[in-house]
Amino acid sequence: MLRLPTPSLLALHGLCGLVAGLASPPAVQAATPDLLYTVRPGDSAWSLTQRHLNDPARWLDLRRLNRLQGDRLRPGQVLRIPVPWLRLQTRQVRLLALSGQVRTGPAGAPERWTPAREGMVLGPEQTLSTGADGSATLQVDDGSVLLLRPDSTLQVRAVDAERARQALSRSLDSPASGPAAPPATPQIGLRLELLRGGLESRVTPQRDGTRLEVITPSAATVVRGTEFRIRATDPGSLAEVVEGEIGFGNAAGETALGRATGSVAPATGGAPLPAQPLLPAPDLATLPSRLSVTRLRQIDWPRPPGAGSLQLQWLSGPRLLAEHRLMPDEGGRLPQLQPPPPGTYQLRVRGIDRLGLEGLSAEREVEIIAVEPPRPLLPPDEGWMPSGLPLLQWSASAGADRYRLRIETQDGRPALEVEIDRPQWQAPRLPPGRHLWRIAALECATRAGPCWPAGDFGPARALNVPWSAPELLEPQLDEHGRLLLQWRGIEPEALVQLQIATDEDFREVLLDEPRHGDQARLPSPPRDLAGPLHVRVRPLPAGGGLGPWSGTRTVNTAMRQASRH
Repeated sequence: MLRLPTPSLLALHGLCGLVAGLASPPAVQAATPDLLYTVRPGDSAWSLTQRHLNDPARWLDLRRLNRLQGDRLRPGQVLRIPVPWLRLQTRQVRLLALSGQVRTGPAGAPERWTPAREGMVLGPEQTLSTGADGSATLQVDDGSVLLLRPDSTLQVRAVDAERARQALSRSLDSPASGPAAPPATPQIGLRLELLRGGLESRVTPQRDGTRLEVITPSAATVVRGTEFRIRATDPGSLAEVVEGEIGFGNAAGETALGRATGSVAPATGGAPLPAQPLLPAPDLATLPSRLSVTRLRQIDWPRPPGAGSLQLQWLSGPRLLAEHRLMPDEGGRLPQLQPPPPGTYQLRVRGIDRLGLEGLSAEREVEIIAVEPPRPLLPPDEGWMPSGLPLLQWSASAGADRYRLRIETQDGRPALEVEIDRPQWQAPRLPPGRHLWRIAALECATRAGPCWPAGDFGPARALNVPWSAPELLEPQLDEHGRLLLQWRGIEPEALVQLQIATDEDFREVLLDEPRHGDQARLPSPPRDLAGPLHVRVRPLPAGGGLGPWSGTRTVNTAMRQASRH
């Protein structure tokens, strides 16, 4: 089993153990973090200075510290070398890509943090913090790539004596070592402290034995060449291995995690759980590769068995642009997704089990499109269409497969709704009145469908179809001697305006009132009224406006006299 340092033992990690080629007497080692170097044949104070110390003038300091009488050394002799004197190169961490709010600065001093910049190198005891919309992709000089997720804080820890010993030992054991070899700069493995949030990693296997260590408040992880995820949360730390192997543990115990397994270390200090199998990747085979923002909100995301929630990540190249966790409601339904802006993304989707462990990822390239809403073009707004057969035209929308057209009357009567595959439509004969028409873009799985709205219906445009002039029939007398006026050519219960005048130009109007239906019964006109009467009628559309007048009918004197008997 891979042994690993635990948080409680990290402070002592540089003060314990023997390393090949080095000797470290316990009494001396407990009192100082200096390296204790065992002299080899051919070593001298000068050669050690040239090979391993960061300043050539240190050879005098080395002689003085170890009370040497000259430059010559005896094989097997033990020398003390302070760690700060060593020429060591820590694995560098460079900010490869940033997204959203990312800040960096000295550990423990948030007031001194400043916005991070791509290309920056993180030094020891430096903190990197991402906001709710931020992420950072880090690249180690060995080729490893680390992804710091939103709402996370990471610290690069300083080099300690134990890792310096290991680096120096590797340097001495390398084939190039020896008094005549050119100076070498030992490589120090990387130690990161994840204070909160999440870190994902694809670590390059190291031939020289260096390793990546990730420390969280409740566990430590030692990695050599793997793809893994680790998160630090209030309830505890979670580790998930996609490929490779890691050691995951704390003072209470440790667990070896292999491919497709994970574990949880509680914040209360208990040992990590035994390795748990990760959920399989969701099936994204039916997910279209091209989606509008509207359609994306309507997707019923597939979940693997055992998954309650889903984790979605949107990446563009090395950048994590957005991350969403979809939590089900009481009915088990996932909420609508708030998608990222239009663009082409690498989408990662994984299920989350009852322990909070994220499963294996399904990945797919997805293009999110912004379908431009179609704009009505013809007829013009509030236009009149005497024929009642309007040709409706609108602008073509990039990204739209079809269109949905809706025509409704202003008073809310049932709408006419059709789907059309081009940006125009010859409407059937419309009833008289004022109509509103709207158009929406559709995206379809195939040419035949099914189709979904790629956006809401656009603004309404008014279309007026005039009423035809009603036909006024010849006036008659009913069985009671009343004047019966009838007309046809409009709807039976339509509202009309009825006028009766003494002159043909209707300047002297005797009666002007609205009537419902297609007829009116009127009492006889006054006896003292001389001459014929003139009658006309016109529709009053429910949506407003006035229809055309009918032809005029005359009520002659003989009919009026007959109506009085």
